[in-house]
Amino acid sequence: MWLKLLAGMILFGLIAPILVIIPLSFSSSSFFQFPPSGYSLKWYGVFLDNQEWISAFIRSLYTACLTALLATVLGTMAATAVTRINFWGKKAFMAVMVAPMVVPVIIVAIALYYTFAPMHVTNTLGGLVLAHSVLAVPIVFVTVTTGLKGIDRRLELASMGLGSTPLGTFFKVTFPLIRPSILSGALFALITSLDEVVVTIFIAGEKTKTLPVVMWENLRTQIDPTIAVVSTILIAGTVMIFFVQSWIRYRVSKF
Repeated sequence: MWLKLLAGMILFGLIAPILVIIPLSFSSSSFFQFPPSGYSLKWYGVFLDNQEWISAFIRSLYTACLTALLATVLGTMAATAVTRINFWGKKAFMAVMVAPMVVPVIIVAIALYYTFAPMHVTNTLGGLVLAHSVLAVPIVFVTVTTGLKGIDRRLELASMGLGSTPLGTFFKVTFPLIRPSILSGALFALITSLDEVVVTIFIAGEKTKTLPVVMWENLRTQIDPTIAVVSTILIAGTVMIFFVQSWIRYRVSKF
């Protein structure tokens, strides 16, 4: 019992600083004050009336969706190759796939900038999606690889033994079994893109700023509860994504 209580206290201590942001977003003051002296929705109105915030928010969602799509396809293909094919340099390939998760993100950002700049893809949506995908693909790769290792290989062999092609076996047998892992990887890729700021600062420009970059710039020049509003929206979106993931896993476990 005491172990559960201790775990709960540690978890609350980790989450509490994040939860403080939520009441601050409803503050009526023009500066951060906790607890707020009064409550108001005016800062949500300021956020909705600011075209820079709205444009950055829409751009972040669009970029995150494209990143999740690209990272899911590439990560799933790589995971399938690693778990189903024996080839030379397999260990080296796996090390390269997970390298962006291990290498400090500032190093990844500098490397991407010096790679993308000569190709003139910085300050473009395509370059931003590619840069975010570099960080998101390893997450999908690890998630889907775990799912593939958990299914019975004999089901795939039986399908091919009955005349199905390897591609047909993947979509008719393997894909339905690893669908929860693929969806989880896609959601994690979505969150990674929405939250990324270091790489985006190097790759994005004036016309491709995402929400985290605009938040960073505003923190450097002015601080008002609008930042808390944006943070609350991101927190709510992240929590909703995790609830969707849990709901998907629950529905799959019932069948």
